[in-house]
Formats: sequence, C-alpha cells, structure tokens
Amino acid sequence: MLSSVPLSFGSATAALGAHDDPAIALRVSGGKPLRVRGSMLAQCSSWSAGAPAWHELVLYDCGTDGCAVGVTTCRGPMGDSDVSHARLFSDLEAALAWLQAFDPTADLDAAIDSSDRRISTTDIALRAAALRQCADRVEKQYRVLVGELLYRLETGE
Repeated sequence: MLSSVPLSFGSATAALGAHDDPAIALRVSGGKPLRVRGSMLAQCSSWSAGAPAWHELVLYDCGTDGCAVGVTTCRGPMGDSDVSHARLFSDLEAALAWLQAFDPTADLDAAIDSSDRRISTTDIALRAAALRQCADRVEKQYRVLVGELLYRLETGE
C-alpha cells in the first residue's frame, strides 16, 4: 500500500538544497507546474486493487526554500482524469500540516446530474449513497497513507 524512498536524516539532510540538487517540476492541474530544486524525502501511494480512486504523495526538501509537496488524486487507470496539486512551504511542519488538512474527497467525480429530469429521485439517492461510500473509502485510504508517511518520517524507517 505504501512505497517509500529510503529516508535519511542527520548530516545528509544538512546538505539538501545545494545547487547540485536536481530540478523538479510538480504537476498542478489547471496551472503551471511548481518548479523547485531539492531532494525527495518520500513518495507513496494508496493504490489498491479495485479502488475507485487513490492518492499519490511526494515530498521534497528544498533546502533554504522550504519543503515541496505534490498530491495527485488518481481517478482511473489511464491518468486522463487525474487531479494534481503542489505547494511550497517554508518548512516540513507546514507541509505535513497541509497534507493532514487536505480533503482527499474534493477531487472525486460525482457523475450525478441531478438536473436531468429523466433521472428519478430514487436513482439520484442511490448514486449519492454510492458516492458517499466511495468517498468514505478514499478518505480512509488517504488518512492511512498520511499516517504511514508521518510514521516513517518520524522513525526514519
């Protein structure tokens, strides 16, 4: 469920942000990519078989520029409808707080046109219940993912 780049702390972290760090472009749906220089701290995914949607997280230490975070909501196997967010924060604590506050259900596709008079109210209610069930599953997976990321960052595992 979670894949992570090996984390290293201590003296290696002090060197992060040097000019030899690679340039990174984090996707932003509907906008220009966030371009930073830094070293990856962690990368993880909540993908599981049969999941209607899942999240992929990436976290970079950008040295004196702070910490960059990328969150992608994946809504299908082809990647056509993925929604990506990226932010630059002054420090790791602010980045982690944003990840914890992020709403993992905001980018789900409702696929319900309640204004279509051909759809019965019963059908709308059933679709809404299915969407709520999907949102609950996606939110639970995201919270587990963030919890695992926080644990690995804290323990260095």
